[in-house]
Amino acid sequence: MIISLIIPSRERVQYLKETIRTALRIEDDQLEIIISDNASEDGTREIVEQVSDSRLKYINTGQRISMRQNFEFGLQHSTGDYVIYIGDDDAILPGQFPFLRQILQQQRPDSLSWDRPTYGWPIDGYGRRTGSVKLQRDRVYGRIDQVDCVESKQRLLACDLGDMGPKPAIYHGCISRVFLNRIAGPDGTLFRSSIPDVYVTYQAVLHNIHALHSPHPFSLNGYSPASTGGGHGGYDAKDPRSRPGHQFSKEIRQDPVKDVMKHALSVPLVFFSTLETIRSLSSTPIEAPDYRAWYHFVLSSTRSSDQETTRLLQTILAEHAERTGTQSELATATKTPATIVAKLRKYTARFEKIRALRHRKRVSAEIDGQNNSLTAAITYDHVLGGDYAGIHDGSRTSAECWKAAMRRCRTPRSLGRREIEKNADPLLKST
Repeated sequence: MIISLIIPSRERVQYLKETIRTALRIEDDQLEIIISDNASEDGTREIVEQVSDSRLKYINTGQRISMRQNFEFGLQHSTGDYVIYIGDDDAILPGQFPFLRQILQQQRPDSLSWDRPTYGWPIDGYGRRTGSVKLQRDRVYGRIDQVDCVESKQRLLACDLGDMGPKPAIYHGCISRVFLNRIAGPDGTLFRSSIPDVYVTYQAVLHNIHALHSPHPFSLNGYSPASTGGGHGGYDAKDPRSRPGHQFSKEIRQDPVKDVMKHALSVPLVFFSTLETIRSLSSTPIEAPDYRAWYHFVLSSTRSSDQETTRLLQTILAEHAERTGTQSELATATKTPATIVAKLRKYTARFEKIRALRHRKRVSAEIDGQNNSLTAAITYDHVLGGDYAGIHDGSRTSAECWKAAMRRCRTPRSLGRREIEKNADPLLKST
């Protein structure tokens, strides 16, 4: 069974090379690692060509295209029975990868998702608590659960996103080629909406696929100043830090594949627009969502100071309301203040976060003066060890595994430079 690990990239070689190094440490000859380079001019090709590993495949789009097109480009050059996407500042966890394969081979689901811890690159002036990894007791060593896609669909249509729970995923998740072929368009195009990972997740939920979820990580979600997500909805439209988001919007406008709504720097609008795009493409009718709830969700998402984005969202939603005959729902949503339920959900989430602090451990990712996604992956694998095998065969409980992990956190790590150099790392000389 071939597993394709696809890493779309553009102008981020300083992050990408570490992400590649985490993948090269995986001891599995039925893995293909595809670098889909979006016409970078920062030496990305030269870095990848230093590697002689036959599992690594470099492809180049030849010209700057949208993220959706780069995802599509990478997919069309892959051959795996299962497909995983991670970002070019993320990391795969080599030590946990054998368990991922074991689950896929034994259960053959349409989808396998997992809890994904985050790692912040320690860039000067960028964020707090960067340069470390966080372990949470209820997000490691968990047993495999089946995702209730029927329930998730109802919550999606109701815009009850906070209670959807685990969802199928292709980004920091795994999707079968069989299912991907099912949702491809007449011309073979798979990603038919501007945000490919959200598109696949919603398609999977709406198709009620056989989806599994593991409360145990197989990858790390990295964030850095170059991350598109950070610039997409984290800052006002005129803030210089929103530049990646503006570049993303420009590329979407040039993409021949369009959503039913225009794009704006708003994550809630992305979610709503993706859902409506899927409904418009479906050959079988999909029931209408709760438009009032969705309109209110989008309109209440912007910062009060960001009047430019607010006006744009109002225009986009007004156009969509006219097309769908839902002007009254939009009018109601515009006049509706934040609900008591929404406020309670917000405070409940805060309480749960505070409660989880009692069972959480943060560990520095620095090894021998280096701190990047590779050292973060090595650190996480060191703490987790191979204990997840005991969960699979029933010989250990999650509580026992957690205690062992905490002991490894306290034990001095004999990792150092030798661990970074493991397997004569072909990219070490470029570090």
